[in-house]
Amino acid sequence: MRHLAWSDALLFDDLARLPAQALEARYAPDAWTVGHLAMHIVGGAEWYLYCLSGTPWTDLEIPASESDLRALAAHLADLDALLLEQTSLPDEVVEFVDEDGPKSARRSTILAQACLHATEHRAQIACALEVAGFGGVTLDDYDFWAFERHDKG
Repeated sequence: MRHLAWSDALLFDDLARLPAQALEARYAPDAWTVGHLAMHIVGGAEWYLYCLSGTPWTDLEIPASESDLRALAAHLADLDALLLEQTSLPDEVVEFVDEDGPKSARRSTILAQACLHATEHRAQIACALEVAGFGGVTLDDYDFWAFERHDKG
């Protein structure tokens, strides 16, 4: 979970350094834009926190500028901190309600999915930026080895 928080922050910082047009990049004609994917990462963190603690989610907007990205990044940092707090709680079954009704899952499963979800969308963002000729996101920069080097810093 510490890696998730670090890689989320790094991703949004890297995206904020790109031209605003990069937020419109797609890896396929019908795929979400980079901006939409970035917003979705934050929305996912809100969803997993809701599942774990009942915290309501917010109405997010697709970022269109560096300042929009920085605002989303600050919100995501808060969410990641709350998700990290969840790791100190017992790995018990938690109950929540989704659009299909009542559900339940182990805390560890939801936390693992939070990490996998963000990783999946980082890969889509990197692909979209590469296809559109922007670059700026190299997935090796976000892996566990890069985190270890950063953490030992």
